[in-house]
Parts: sequence; C-alpha cells; structure tokens
Amino acid sequence: MTIDDSTEDRYIVPGLRRGLAILRLFSKTRRVITVPQIVRELGISRATAFRLTYTLETDGYLRRVPHSNAFQLGLNVLSLGFEYLGSLDLVDVARPVLEDLRDQMDASAHMGVLDRTEVVYVLKAPSQHRLRSNVTIGGRMPAHATSIGRALLFDTPLEHLRALYREVKMEVFSKQTPGTVAELHAQLEEERQKGYVSYRSAFAAGIASVAAPVRDASGQIVAAINVSDYESLPGMQDEKHLADAVRRAAMAISRGLGYRPDATPNQSVA
Repeated sequence: MTIDDSTEDRYIVPGLRRGLAILRLFSKTRRVITVPQIVRELGISRATAFRLTYTLETDGYLRRVPHSNAFQLGLNVLSLGFEYLGSLDLVDVARPVLEDLRDQMDASAHMGVLDRTEVVYVLKAPSQHRLRSNVTIGGRMPAHATSIGRALLFDTPLEHLRALYREVKMEVFSKQTPGTVAELHAQLEEERQKGYVSYRSAFAAGIASVAAPVRDASGQIVAAINVSDYESLPGMQDEKHLADAVRRAAMAISRGLGYRPDATPNQSVA
C-alpha cells in the first residue's frame, strides 16, 4: 500500500495521510507492526516512519510492545471509534430489537453500515452457544459477498455499482459469490424482490445468514441487520421463519428511526 504523494490537490495534508495509512496497516490478523515494515509497505523513509510513529505513540494512537521496537494500536484509536458508534441514535434504537431477535432465534444477530464496498459492523448480539459467530464491532467484510452487505446495496442502481466497484477486486469466496458487477446486480434484483438476503456456506463454510435493510425517515437504507450463525442450530433451519423474523426486526428499527412505508413511495419494505 505505497502512498502516492504526487497529488496536486493543495488541500491534502501528506503527513496526516501517512499517519492514517499506518493505522490502516493493522488488522484482525496483524496486531503488531515494526518501523521497517512500515517503511517497506508505505514506501516512506525510515526517518519519516520514525517521526510518524513517535507522534502517534505520543498522542495515544499507538503503543510500543513491551521489550520491543514494534507497535500495537493504542486505546485512543478504540475510543474514537466506540465514542462515535455509541453516539449514533441508530445503535440506541437497534440494540434492544437486535437482542430480542437474538433471543427469539437463539442465534447471533448483527448490524452493519456501508463504507463504500465494505460492511462495517457497529452492533452485535452474540448467542449463548459455545460455538457462535465471531464478528467483531468495527470489523469489516466485503459487501458483495455478505448478507448484510447485499442488503445495504439493495437500492444501488447498476451505474452506481459500476462506479463503486470500478477499481475494486471482487473476491470470490464460493459459487454463490458474485465475481462481477453484472452478477452482483442480478443477485440484488432477485433478493430485492424477496425483501431479504439468504445464504448457506456462501461466505464461510457452515454458516447460514439472513439479512434485511434498515431505512431512515426519508426511506434511505442506512444499515442492515442479520441473523448469522452455524447452520446446524435449530433457529437457522427454517429460512422462511428466519426471514420473517429478520424483516420484522429491520422494520421495527426503521420505524424507530422515523420510517413510514406508506409515506415513502417507491421504497421496498425493509
């Protein structure tokens, strides 16, 4: 992920862009990063990498691994994200509904929002089973390949899908995963008619999922929820029953946000 500082946009702050790029190097599977790795992957000098990590460490966005020159994410990164998510009315409205859905189906429920071509998970209600979905708050997954992601894309016209995925590689996880924009659009057409997205072992082996969109007062899709867990669980067996429960929950959250189907024509029922 080499940083391109050649932009002629005079409003871009290169130092800020580099600092954010360092934070984006961390992931679920990569919790520790060294300065030489930053130099190599971002294509910056060692002196620049040192100044950036020193600044991020001083401000609490990075912390040094004990007895090492490597870095981990600091608590200030978490506080930024969680304070923002916690301030959303959407989360407050959805939490009791999602927990009720979890209890009703005895399976894990989640809510996500769309960030370009990725789902960002903002709320979860994990089941009480020993084996359960391991989605994390703030975690990201590709929208085209996940049930929540496709529910979030329900209203996206074909031309917008093409623009959105113009420079994005659509990774294929199974035979059910669309590998092109045309395939994605065709799937969305079918799923929109049903009012929900459903799959089994499409993204992860052994996992079933059903998702539906959440709309705000204007009728726009602002989030999506799903029940996603091991397909062997009793609550995951009856697709129609599961889909009805997820759609009811999505509608309850939508109504809590001010959505009124009769007052917003030309919108699909969530």
